[in-house]
Amino acid sequence: MTLTQFKPAPLSEALTDERQFHWRAAVNDRVATMDLRPTGRIPGVGTMTARDLGDLLITDWRSPDVEGVRGSAMTGKDAEALLVFTVTTGRQIIQTPQETVVLRPGAILVMSTRTTGSFVVPETMSKRTVRVPLTALAPYDTGARLPDFLCLDTVANPLARLTQDFLMGVDAQLEQMSPADVEGARTALLVLIAGMIRATHAPDVSETDFLPFLRQALEDWILAHLTDGAVRVSDLAAAHNVAPRTVHRAFAATGDTMGSVVRSHRLAAARNDLVHTSASIAAIAHRWGFCDASHFGREFRREFSMSPGDYRGAHGIA
Repeated sequence: MTLTQFKPAPLSEALTDERQFHWRAAVNDRVATMDLRPTGRIPGVGTMTARDLGDLLITDWRSPDVEGVRGSAMTGKDAEALLVFTVTTGRQIIQTPQETVVLRPGAILVMSTRTTGSFVVPETMSKRTVRVPLTALAPYDTGARLPDFLCLDTVANPLARLTQDFLMGVDAQLEQMSPADVEGARTALLVLIAGMIRATHAPDVSETDFLPFLRQALEDWILAHLTDGAVRVSDLAAAHNVAPRTVHRAFAATGDTMGSVVRSHRLAAARNDLVHTSASIAAIAHRWGFCDASHFGREFRREFSMSPGDYRGAHGIA
């Protein structure tokens, strides 16, 4: 793990339009893909300073007056992550399909990159963002589900204030941190973010009520798409408007994994074809998503203790 800093050259050293291009590219790389448009009569130029705790992208922004839009087509361009926002000066108005929030100093916003909407920065502002990949947060307990949009008051919420203070402390220790220190700081920040979410964000319905219903819906979807190719967690999540980790929880609640469920259904369907049709073993393997006849044979023998040919010979009725 390394911690890095980047500061752009002074404005006089580059053309304004080039600086605007690089600043917008940095926003897309370090926050999320979005369309950005200046709103002032004279377009301003933003600046940034980056501090990376491994895969956690911490960025300080000085943003000109600008507006942005993140549509549903853009959410598929980025790996899913959580974004944490704090503001030093100025304000940012964020509107999602569900709510509108004015982000000012003293607040922390936690938002998923799957959230769509628009925002306006009406005047120059200073803010900090932290991009947290879901893979980084996965080992930490965030409660029943991750939030799409969560705004917290650092005065009223001790963990939110502690998270903000910790991020400020990274600045003071920047030059002294060894790789081991960076790893420790990364872990501490993830623990704080997970704790902040767990303590303040409750799911709309209880997992006890929701997961069994979702589990059956997921399995029905798998059965309906079994011949369409690979079944991915992301496809299941998108089809049911839930996070990928919720898909994993739904299967885990019954002691399964998505992969084991898909495998079981593929083998059951292939077995049915072996018994009830005269299709070749290679054709059956292809139809139900196995790499080839050899792969199908290994998986079938592991499940039924017989080769597909022997099983058809013993039980086939076509």
